[in-house]
Amino acid sequence: MLARFSWNAVSPDYFRAMDIPVRKGRSFTERDDGSARVVIVNETFVRRYLGRREAVGATFEWGRNRFYRIVGVVSDTKTMTIGEGPVSQLYEPLAQTQNSQQIQFVVRTGPAPAGQLAAVRQALRRVKPAAGLKVETMFAAIGFAFLPSQVGAILMGSVGALGLLLSIVGLYGVLAYSVARRTYEIGIRLAVGATPGHVSQIVLSGFARLLTVGIGIGLAAALLITRPLAIFLVPGLSASDPLNLAGVVVVLSSAGVLAAIGPMSRALRVDPLQCLRYE
Repeated sequence: MLARFSWNAVSPDYFRAMDIPVRKGRSFTERDDGSARVVIVNETFVRRYLGRREAVGATFEWGRNRFYRIVGVVSDTKTMTIGEGPVSQLYEPLAQTQNSQQIQFVVRTGPAPAGQLAAVRQALRRVKPAAGLKVETMFAAIGFAFLPSQVGAILMGSVGALGLLLSIVGLYGVLAYSVARRTYEIGIRLAVGATPGHVSQIVLSGFARLLTVGIGIGLAAALLITRPLAIFLVPGLSASDPLNLAGVVVVLSSAGVLAAIGPMSRALRVDPLQCLRYE
């Protein structure tokens, strides 16, 4: 089988520094110096190439007569872009490889990372004075990768806020027009003994049907439209997250109630005698 995967050579504390959970087996140790070829793979690698086989302890050939043993399985991570799909990843111990011309150090700090840049730079200069160094925070290093998500969030948020405002105005207009058309009917009902609660129920029943149909159509459209936008989401977020959709329903329902306040007040202020006199 021809396997395709991303490769990286890391030190024993890499997974702890990057907060990548080890799901099965173990992380690398100082004893992994190349005397026995070992690797760690991610969960996507296991699903694609091992299936139901037990990953830890499995061996495979990589190169001519070079066999490697899997000693651990870690969680999936993003390799190149935030929006990429699951990528098979293989990690080797840094001491086991010969390809170490360019090394990247990851430092996990307790205080604010930006305040530790000078100390890290000085420590690296003492070890290798002539080396070319670029020291920056992780946020700065991957900031460009988040740029599409940030721009998309601003644009979509602005469009969403404008849409919410237009929906409130539209609902208010529809309900106000509905109440105006039914003014005579509401006056007759009040004249024959209908209570304000009954009038409110009449107005709100039509409003509730309108709002329910609108929210249903909107959610169905959102589930289809937001799928292509999922590439801009950071890991751990879903375009169809039930909690987010429930929040949208609550916001739209609240906006609908806000839009109904004016027409509802107008319906309750209808004077039955004036309506009958006008007709």
